[in-house]
Amino acid sequence: MRLFLALLAALLAGAVAGCDFTPTLDIPLPEFEPALTINGVLAADSTVELRVTTTADPYRRAPVRGGFGVPEGVTAELFRDGSSLGPLRYETARCPDYSVAAHPTEGPQTYACGALRSDVVVEPGATYTVRASAPGHPPAEATVTVPDRPDATVEADAPTEQDVPGYMRVDRDLRVTVRDPAGPGQRYALLAVSGPFSGTHTDRGLCVDPMCTETRDTTYTVHYDRRPTTYTTADPILLAAARTIPSNGTTFITFPDEGFDGERRTFPIQTRVFYSDEARDREVAAVWVVALDADTFGAYQIAWFGYPAGDDFNPFQEPIDLPSNVTGGYGVLGAVTIAEVPVE
Repeated sequence: MRLFLALLAALLAGAVAGCDFTPTLDIPLPEFEPALTINGVLAADSTVELRVTTTADPYRRAPVRGGFGVPEGVTAELFRDGSSLGPLRYETARCPDYSVAAHPTEGPQTYACGALRSDVVVEPGATYTVRASAPGHPPAEATVTVPDRPDATVEADAPTEQDVPGYMRVDRDLRVTVRDPAGPGQRYALLAVSGPFSGTHTDRGLCVDPMCTETRDTTYTVHYDRRPTTYTTADPILLAAARTIPSNGTTFITFPDEGFDGERRTFPIQTRVFYSDEARDREVAAVWVVALDADTFGAYQIAWFGYPAGDDFNPFQEPIDLPSNVTGGYGVLGAVTIAEVPVE
């Protein structure tokens, strides 16, 4: 039997050796046509900030940098409920790109990261349209309706403190009640936030040349008016939306109103923060109940919750198809309205 298997293996090896398995693809590729991308989120009670960029040729090697190309001569106009609010102004800016530097002594390279802005304050319930154009590109347009402000309240138990070596741990039970309006289709996000907070952050081992033969550490200061805080929950709607049971908690969950449409529902959560005597401002200050439009909700569902764990290098993983509401181009123009409920 072993001799038969050995002869069979040798026969197959000889047969395979005479075959050419080199793949040959003779597929005509379509010519690249540049288009505009519109990306941004309109937040109620805030001014407008958007980014309009140009698409990159997928058949050429993309440059290693932190941003996308800003087309020359780009213009954009903002509309609310069909009436023009005037053009958006383009504010140029350069952002540091720490991934590649031409020479370590010259510091990091930069890329164009300017934005289109307007002093118009976004209103809940209004419908906004952005029309963008640039030479050599077809015009692009995106429309979004800003959700109404959620009706939410928070009840909080007294915090419990526990000494941890070098820190103090504070746990707090919160009950977040959302009154959902009648009619399906509302979409929410839930965050517990602290702040304001300032501190330093260090990115370690950043490349300073394309081949990454040399690395360096970069330290910079960050400031948060509000900072997400970790929380845990046993609520079945939140757990189903998170698609996991986070053992160490989470900071962000999006969920639809399926299961409590037109009703009042209370979501129990427990926050946990660690702070030293110098960082007491990390305690929970408020709960954000955020209303999202359908495209923003879909983008978060895919980008935040849709990546299978450990499949970053899976060659068989299907590409992710993000939603887009841009006509004549690409991108997502989203909208959110935040109900910030203080935690006493």
